[in-house]
Formats: sequence, structure tokens, C-alpha cells
Amino acid sequence: MNKPAPIDSELLAIYLAGEADDAQKRTVEDWAAAAAENHRELERMRTIWELGGVADPLSEVDVDAAWARLEGRIAEAEGRGIVRPIGAWQVWVRWSAAAAVVAGLVFAATWLFRSQDSFDAYATTTETLDAVLSDSSRSVIMPGSRLEVRMGDTREVRLTGQAYFEVLRDEQRPFVVDAGDVWVTVLGTAFEVSAYDTAQLVTVRVRSGRVRVTTEGDTVELVAGERVVYNRKRHLLERGAALPAEVWGGRVLHFEGATMDQVAEQLERIYRVRVELRNESIARCRITAEFEEEPIEEILNVIAETFGLELERAEDGTFSLDGDGC
Repeated sequence: MNKPAPIDSELLAIYLAGEADDAQKRTVEDWAAAAAENHRELERMRTIWELGGVADPLSEVDVDAAWARLEGRIAEAEGRGIVRPIGAWQVWVRWSAAAAVVAGLVFAATWLFRSQDSFDAYATTTETLDAVLSDSSRSVIMPGSRLEVRMGDTREVRLTGQAYFEVLRDEQRPFVVDAGDVWVTVLGTAFEVSAYDTAQLVTVRVRSGRVRVTTEGDTVELVAGERVVYNRKRHLLERGAALPAEVWGGRVLHFEGATMDQVAEQLERIYRVRVELRNESIARCRITAEFEEEPIEEILNVIAETFGLELERAEDGTFSLDGDGC
């Protein structure tokens, strides 16, 4: 995975603190828009900053002082019983979070806490977070995202970022995802919402079941295999078909008539390996299949068996598929 391009840590801290002037804002936002990695990094830093409650004006950035401020915010929150880091190395996570805000370090940390308005909140910075909600529904929360959940007569979810949901059916209690400009209502289904607060587009796509997507001026219903994209600038809701190669919750790979070059691209991204197709005829082969957390070797063996190909693995870990193809 590519590392984000460098940016001045003091400028980033001033921006996140809300103290940047117009020129400084443009510098940070242009940096974030220049590459997807930069955008994701800014969202991670924003999440850390908001969770830490660091909002004091910064006339001069002092790394040690910033560490102390954020540690104090976290300690104060824990005194109220609302912040609880998930996983081991609790102290290391807190200090890494503070350092990341000011120095731009990349680290893996997740939180679960209860907000003052009775929402259970989940947030993740660089790792995917697999969460089981109190109604036994499941959510896979993507890096740089935050989820706030309240279970009552209506199951309410506030989303900033991207998350995949597998909702337990309950006809008496609708499950509603509030993504700011877009509301998604379901009874029981599997779907994904992508709604980063700095992105122009909000995407909802459905793996199974049916959902209703509502904006201020429009409403559409989606069934399995459909998606809708909302353009925040144009206030336009556009329906579309599923892509031939899709990933659900960072772990389920679904291919519907996908070409082998599309399949190889997704496998390389998810498993962080190199998959080489030895000739163009293999790249043109199309496959319809779904894989859920199977090892990469097992997936490639199934593909090789399907098309009569030979699978080899080089010493550097590269997988190659050879044969006549299609």
C-alpha cells in the first residue's frame, strides 16, 4: 500500500484545530485531493483529533504539549466511563494517537465508547473494525470511519466514512443509517454505505435484500445487485448496476462475469500479493463466483481448476497463472 505524501505536521495540526486561514486550508485540502492515500490519511487524523477532543487554538505547535493535552482529554473521558480502547497495549495506543495528530504518524487503533446522548460509538483509524451491534446485527467499519448507534423503537445509526452492514431482520424496528445527506432504511439485508464527510459522492450498494435510500428531494428503492450514487454538489441521486468485481466488508469477494484482469486486481489489493497472468487470453476469461475469507492459494486454485490453468508461486511470493486461457 502506498504511503501518503508528506505534509507539514504543524500545518496539519492547525487545520484540524480549526485555526487555519484560507491559504492554509487550501494547501491541506489540495494535498488531500491530490491522492486517495492523502485523503484517507486526513480522515484518519480528523477521527483521532475529534475522538481526543483536541480543539484548543494552537498559536505554536509543541509536540510534547500536544501529547499531554490529548492524554489529558482521554484520561478525563475515562473518568466519566465513556472511553475504552479496544485491544492490548492501552497506554501505547493513547500516546500513539496523540503523536499521530501532531506528527502525522500512521498507526492502528480503534475505540468503542458511549456518547453523552446514549449512542454507542465505534471508530477506527487505519484498521478495519468488525463490530457486533447490540441487536446482533453486524457492521464492518472501514479505516477512517466512525459509527454511532442507538437501539430503540428505531435502530438509529449515524455514519461518517464507510461501513458494511448485515442487519438482523426486525419488522417492528427499522434500521436507519443517517449519512448526513442520505438516509438508508432497511428491515433486514446486507448493504454498504460510503459517506466520507469530505467526499463529493455518497454511495449505497446492496448485497442482499432491499433498502430505501432517501435524500431531501428524492427516494429510490434498491434490491440486491443495485447501487445508487448521490452527488452532494449537484444534489442528484443516480441509480446503477453492481460492478463485475466487488468487495463487501473488506473480506467477501463477489465476481459477476468479471474478467480475470479485474479479479487479479482485486486479489492483489485485498491480499497484498502479486498475481501475474501469463497471457492476454487468460485476462479475457470471465468468472462468476463468491469467496468469503478463503486463503489466496485456495481462491487461485479454484480459478486454475475452473479454466484448466497451471498455478505457480515464485520465491518472492508472486502467483502466476499459465495456460491456454479463454
